[in-house]
Amino acid sequence: MRRQPQQYTSGIDQLTLGLPLFKENKAMAYLRKRKGTRGTAWEVLFYVASPKRHTVRLGRINERIANTAKIRIEALVAAKVAGHSLDAETVGWAASLHDVIHQRLAQAGLVERRTKDEQNDPSAPRLARHIEKYIASRAKLKPNTIRNYTTTKRLLMEYFGQERLLQSIHTGHAKDYREWLVGKYAPATVSREIKRGRQFFEYAKDCHVITENPFAKVKAGSQKNTKRKHFVSPDVIQKVLEACPDNNWRLALVLTRFGGLRIPSEVSRLTWGDVDWHDRRLTIRVPKKEHLDGHETRFVPIFAEVEPYLRQAFDDAPAGSVYVLPPRFHREGYVYAGILRAIERANITRWPKLLVNLRASRETELMKLDPAYLVHAWIGNSEKVAEDHYLMPTDEDFLRAASRPSAIPTPDPTPDPTPSALARANQGSSAEKETAVSPAIAKNTAVLVPPRGVEPRFSG
Repeated sequence: MRRQPQQYTSGIDQLTLGLPLFKENKAMAYLRKRKGTRGTAWEVLFYVASPKRHTVRLGRINERIANTAKIRIEALVAAKVAGHSLDAETVGWAASLHDVIHQRLAQAGLVERRTKDEQNDPSAPRLARHIEKYIASRAKLKPNTIRNYTTTKRLLMEYFGQERLLQSIHTGHAKDYREWLVGKYAPATVSREIKRGRQFFEYAKDCHVITENPFAKVKAGSQKNTKRKHFVSPDVIQKVLEACPDNNWRLALVLTRFGGLRIPSEVSRLTWGDVDWHDRRLTIRVPKKEHLDGHETRFVPIFAEVEPYLRQAFDDAPAGSVYVLPPRFHREGYVYAGILRAIERANITRWPKLLVNLRASRETELMKLDPAYLVHAWIGNSEKVAEDHYLMPTDEDFLRAASRPSAIPTPDPTPDPTPSALARANQGSSAEKETAVSPAIAKNTAVLVPPRGVEPRFSG
């Protein structure tokens, strides 16, 4: 008589479900190795609340990854059977699967199907649409901020793909993305991009699109880049001023180099009503910080380096003029390009961070002349920002430090032996005279000392 196959029940609900329990490993899923002409492939076999067996072919991968897939599939089955929610790691793993494998899990009812219509759905959790939604939801973003966010979006799209599901990106992917950035950009740029990526995904977490921020555990690193700090000396600025075509260009240059204004945002908003000739100060409107209460404006002295060019512009201004500089100076990139041309005409090598280092050079100078709290108020940055991105040592600092007098007495050179000392040395015994060495000779003779641990030789 033919023997009937023995049935096993699952340990989860063996009384009500009657699920077959695999005899090989006593679990709801097990691995099977299949050897073929193209190599060894792995597949996971499992049951989900029915006698029907499901198979997910994983392909030619190593056994460790195959075991991880088995454990994740068991978690999906357990959640389906018991009706409980999945942990974040399992959700991220399922979302990161290839469409073919994901479809097989969807056929078993373990995950939701991916449909083609989802790609055309504006509310679908796709990476590109999510970043666009984030940028559009921020009504007070400045043009420079939007440009920076767009750069971060471009880099994320380049690495992950435009239609990448947000849930498919986990911490390992974020760490790999950072390593990819390290191979292309400076550490400060890498740090900035990681922080922006973390910001985008934190917003997705707040919107309940994802359960965990994949960038939360990725170290951004420092945004300092001391290699790009460069002190622009007044002598260099004088040569550039001589190469400027008119007083308006010279005024724009001294306003940022000696006034510490940002170009173009602060220079373009400077009006003649902001110039207080009596109290010798300028009222600077700060678009970058106008969303912060109390930081909309700041006051800057009319420094001696700025005043002659400012008075010349006032004398040359047409009647009824509102802005200190003509409207063409308000355009994005116009002043940058003009100063760059003047630097080329002056036959000067262009320095890094063309405009930022002008402000940084001024703050470095002022810190040697005035209290720090005044300098930070005039330049419009914090102590931390100034220390990380602005302040720098100059050549004069090194020369001044090296020229300071010594704080300890300078040792006198060893005096030559006096004649009386030589006479006393000659009064010794004949044996001493034979072995004595003239101090003058000893001074210029190298004494050979045997290495430690070496004993002298004795004849006998």
